[in-house]
Amino acid sequence: MASDNPKQILETILGDRSDLIAAAGAIFDHAQYLLDDDERLTKTGALDGVGRDQLRARALETLGGPAPDVEAEDAE
Repeated sequence: MASDNPKQILETILGDRSDLIAAAGAIFDHAQYLLDDDERLTKTGALDGVGRDQLRARALETLGGPAPDVEAEDAE
């Protein structure tokens, strides 16, 4: 029987990559947090620009990538 729990599905997909399982879980939790915030959603239920930027920044931070330079992007 297949699980409908996203975190269990991630564990199955990522196998023995415990580092990625933890990161994927943290990213999933943050996405769920943003999607529960009605102020971050468009009329169609998608994340607005700020929400997408916050999710992108958290994903990069969680995966150990470079943090986006938000001030430089805002200045353009």
